Amino acid sequence: MQIFKKIKISYYTYLFFLIGFFCGYLKNLLIIFIICFIHELGHAFFIKLFKYEIVKIEILPFGGYTLINKKINSSINKDIIISLGGIFFQLFIHIFLLIYKELFLETTYNLIIYYNYILVIFNILPIIPLDGSVLLNKLLEKFFSYKLAFYLNIIISIISLGIFLLINIIFAIDNFVIISFLFYQIIITYKNYKYVYNKFLLERLIYDLDYKKIDNNTKDIKSLRKEVFHYFKDKNKYANEKKVINKYLIDKRRRNR
Repeated sequence: MQIFKKIKISYYTYLFFLIGFFCGYLKNLLIIFIICFIHELGHAFFIKLFKYEIVKIEILPFGGYTLINKKINSSINKDIIISLGGIFFQLFIHIFLLIYKELFLETTYNLIIYYNYILVIFNILPIIPLDGSVLLNKLLEKFFSYKLAFYLNIIISIISLGIFLLINIIFAIDNFVIISFLFYQIIITYKNYKYVYNKFLLERLIYDLDYKKIDNNTKDIKSLRKEVFHYFKDKNKYANEKKVINKYLIDKRRRNR
């Protein structure tokens, strides 16, 4: 029950409910709200299962987000499951509807099925900050350095958002508020990267993390990968990543003075 204490409903959500009430779309918005709520509970379930801390769950008019307090250098597989948690719970909605279809009016049943389907499709788009982008980023981190995975995710997000915008223009779909929000989130993610990357390095320096692999021939600090412990070779000498990161951060601090 502690999860429910972390839930916050955005003021914009109340505003949309008010607008929906006067425009005759209250039922539609209520269905979307319930689906989004269940979706975020899906993320929260797996976050608690993996014993991470939930800071906040905020429900927005057409979605939501769950803020987690955990290390950047956490298990990639666990992060993948968490990113899929919302969609897993939406599948439960679909199964429930198929079993208990007779409990709903036909119009209500069709609306729930439709919105549930649309929100699943929307959430798996590889656009920051949607679940599809989180999933893509974690898959990229399995094969590439943390830094390269980030930049690839940014590029794919921009391309995907451009395609999404083009589809909206062609089919005259009025989703430009959502598109503006997604574009803003990509910009914010890019601007915050230096802070996030420094935190990524500090975690590797300070903590004794769980690693699945050792790389004995790392050339550049930009090549650091999650779940891999790196050794840097200089002529016939080896230095582990903690020493290299420490030197890198000290030199960086001196340059910024």
